[in-house]
Amino acid sequence: MKMKNLQTAVCRYRTLGFAASAIILALVSACASVQSLERPHAVAVPMPPEVAERFDYEAGEVRAKLSLARENSTYRVFDGEFPADISGSDDDSPITFEYYEQIEQERAPVVLVLPILNGQKAVVWPFAAYFANNGYNAVIVDTVQRKTLLEEMLDPEAAIRRTAIRHRRVLDWIDTVPKIDQDKVAVFGASLGGFNALFLTATDARVKASALALVAGDLPYVLTHSSEGRIIDAADGAMETMQTDRDGLQQYLDEHILSDPMSLARYIDPERVLMVLAKFDDAVHYEKQLELLDAMGSPESITLPTGHVTTSAYLFYLRSRVLEFFNRQFNGPEPDPEGTQSSSGSGDEGRSP
Repeated sequence: MKMKNLQTAVCRYRTLGFAASAIILALVSACASVQSLERPHAVAVPMPPEVAERFDYEAGEVRAKLSLARENSTYRVFDGEFPADISGSDDDSPITFEYYEQIEQERAPVVLVLPILNGQKAVVWPFAAYFANNGYNAVIVDTVQRKTLLEEMLDPEAAIRRTAIRHRRVLDWIDTVPKIDQDKVAVFGASLGGFNALFLTATDARVKASALALVAGDLPYVLTHSSEGRIIDAADGAMETMQTDRDGLQQYLDEHILSDPMSLARYIDPERVLMVLAKFDDAVHYEKQLELLDAMGSPESITLPTGHVTTSAYLFYLRSRVLEFFNRQFNGPEPDPEGTQSSSGSGDEGRSP
């Protein structure tokens, strides 16, 4: 009898929790502004060969080592690694990642999840687990800076190209995985992950759908006016190294960044993009987010009444909307409102490092 009462109490608690979550999600959703893709819209133009060659690479065959880290009734999570093996690269460190693989499906779409500055994966674990609980494979790519942020600011174009090519190598690995549907590859990233997702989307046609959060055009302005502490420190270090002021650093970056998001936006099909903007963002300034949105042909967008960090308050809303967008792109089912297809739970969403 006591066990039955306990089970009843647990069920009621879960029901109340789901109801509370639904109420909170509804309230949060009411504060977000959603804009559909404008029609008629700008059509993406082919990337000229001289631009495409910036991101060309020669590399060996991809042979990844996977080790099972954990699993539940829906998916398995593997730690993966393979040599980058990129000819002429100054970064020979291995490419490492977490791979979430569906158990029952023979082939499933995949979402590349690109972390924020310094590769802090804890921020994106809830997204990967949510995608995996809703029928997708997922790959979190480790993107910890191999060089310091100061070094990358002093040589920004090389940093952009190096990172984009390493992410293209992950797509090379995806091409070898039987359980991944290579015709349904999506990418999601926020902040630095959003910039990296944009570079990958612009330079590799294997990406079929992209959700880009807190990303903007005009990198020289963003890097010299951001409120993000690590970017401020890097900018201060660059100004000291170069013996210049903020205007001088911005001019230097403008001269040395060829692959700015604003210049690459024209090569991205707005039909396959969802942008997430934050109206009070002073780390990646809102007006620059709007400029990129316009340059990309005004794709579908969500504008949140938040700053950069406080966007995290919209976690549950955002991952639901991102999944819905990917499902529409790939003709998939409606998202599970509770974020799981498995009654056993994922064991990942509240995971600590």
